[in-house]
Formats: sequence, structure tokens, C-alpha cells
Amino acid sequence: MGKILNALKKGFSIGAIESEGGKTKPKVSKITNKILLKELVDHFNNQIEELSVGRRLLYPMSYNILMHPDDYNKTKESLPFVLPEVVAAFYASIKEKCNTYHNGVNFAPPATYWFFQFSACQIGVQDGEEDIIKRGEIVTTCSLTASDLKRAQRNNISTEENIYLSVKCQNSVPNATNINMDALLGMEILSEGAYTFDFDKTLNEDTSIITSTSNLQRSSSVQYKGRARLRWAAEDGSGNEKVYEMIDDYIDISGKADTRITRNILKIQSDAVAVSHVQIRYDHDSHTFALAAFAKTRLNSREVPMSMTGSAPQWIPLADNSKIFLNDTINIKFSVNKDMA
Repeated sequence: MGKILNALKKGFSIGAIESEGGKTKPKVSKITNKILLKELVDHFNNQIEELSVGRRLLYPMSYNILMHPDDYNKTKESLPFVLPEVVAAFYASIKEKCNTYHNGVNFAPPATYWFFQFSACQIGVQDGEEDIIKRGEIVTTCSLTASDLKRAQRNNISTEENIYLSVKCQNSVPNATNINMDALLGMEILSEGAYTFDFDKTLNEDTSIITSTSNLQRSSSVQYKGRARLRWAAEDGSGNEKVYEMIDDYIDISGKADTRITRNILKIQSDAVAVSHVQIRYDHDSHTFALAAFAKTRLNSREVPMSMTGSAPQWIPLADNSKIFLNDTINIKFSVNKDMA
């Protein structure tokens, strides 16, 4: 882990340095919402300058933000309020660039939606020092299209070994270079918060409109409302029904042997369900769902072709009000939330 972060941070100065008794030491800082906003907007503005060519504006739409677990836990409740401000600032920057041209500027987005993933990195010690991001530090990576560091490890996403990423450590200039994705994927992530916002071609900076196109649902308190809902009978035989909200674009339906603990894994406490038994994905362009099975599965009484681990999944359409039957034991009802999908 230490080698990974050292490679990412090479050439960067993370955190200010202050003098005390003739000695230097890292200045202790903390992450605030204003710092998060500034870091993301600075990274965006740097990249739109570097990537754009002629009258074609290019800019990253996928961001992975790595933080110390303490900082992540302190800021995660604020993220649904901070990110609409970030997207609004992105739109303002795009409009400012467009105004530098008289006509004909092309600012069409490279992706259909903005993607943000916040992650807390596993704590570890090497040579007496923490070999992770320290408190008060932020490391961000960005790319033109969605690059989810967690989901890229699973076989429903293909990943190139050398994908173009821009890496920025706090208080540093972004380093646009080819980064080996395997190095980034080697980081152990404790928790994650993934958020998407549909791209608005009108570049409207109204944060209420921005929020309405996201995977967030506002009420008196921030709550999540998924694109789809999955229901199944409680495994304890109580007769109760369990409900899972599909918030992320990709989810795994997995069994009790799965040791991963992330939001996009629906874990069923049954030996009849295999690890990554079924994967479900949502397509933003067509607003449709699809399913791939890696263990015995029936969909609406029909057996699903089984995909092989390590090969391209065999995706089949997943309609609203479908029934997913796992290993002839677990019956899951799938319904689409038409307000969100």
C-alpha cells in the first residue's frame, strides 16, 4: 500500500509544512466541505484546459476521491449537499469556456452522467508510519468516463491495464499521466459512496434541478431512493420481507460466504446463494436493466444462461415486476422505481 500511494504522490507536496524549533513537520489540517469543493473544481478546471483542443471542449466526468476513514466518516453525510454545488461549478466553468468562442464550440459531454465515488482507505502501518492517506489529505483521480475503482475489479466491467487518469493530491498540481489501474485497484477500500448526476445540456446551475437528476432523494433528511427495489422473504423464517434499494448502476446479489461489505452488494444469508450469484446493471442511455447469472438462476420461470467467471457476462433484459429465482430456493421480486430509472 505504501508503495502504491508513494507512486501516486511522487512529485506532489501534500499538506503545508511548518517549522518548529528548527525542524519541519507536516501541518495538520482537516477536510471541510469548502476544501472538497475547491479540490474537485480545481481538478476539473485544470483538466478542461489540458484536454480541450480547438473548439472541442473535453473534461473529465468521473471522479474517485480517496480519504482517511476518519475524514470520510465526518464528511459522508454532507456529500449529497456538496456534490450538486460541485456540478453547478462545473457547468459554470464550461459556460465560461464557451464564452471565449464566438460560435461553433462543441461541449458535448464524453459521458451521459457525472460520477463521483468517495472511498475510505484501509489503515495500515509500514516502517512505523501509516502507509495510507493521512488525516486531512485528499487524493482524487478523474477520467473522461465512469471509472469505478471498486466495480472495475469485478468481471461485469472490462478494464484496460493503462487507462488515462489524472491524479491530484491535495495542494498539488494535477499529474496527467497513464496510471496502471492495477495499482489503484490494489488499495483496500473500507466503504464507498457512489453518486451520479445526469448531464444537463442546458448547463443549468440550479442545484435543485441538478439534484433531481441524480441518484439522491431529498426529504426532511437525506435519504436514498434506488432505481429499482428487490424484495425477498427473510432468511430466518419469520415471514417478514426484506427490501433492498438498488442505488448504484451495478449490483451483485451474493451469498453469505461473500466477505465484501459495500453498498452495491445485496447479501443474502443463505448457503443456496453463491458469491456473485447474479449481477444486475442499469443502462443510462436506454433506461433499462439487464441481468447476468453466474450460478443457477431462473428469471420468470425461465432458466438464465450461465456466464463464466473471467469471461464477458451474458446479459439478458430484466423487466419490471420480474421474479428472480436463485438455485430453486430464494425468490426475489424485482420492481423498477419509475421516478428514478
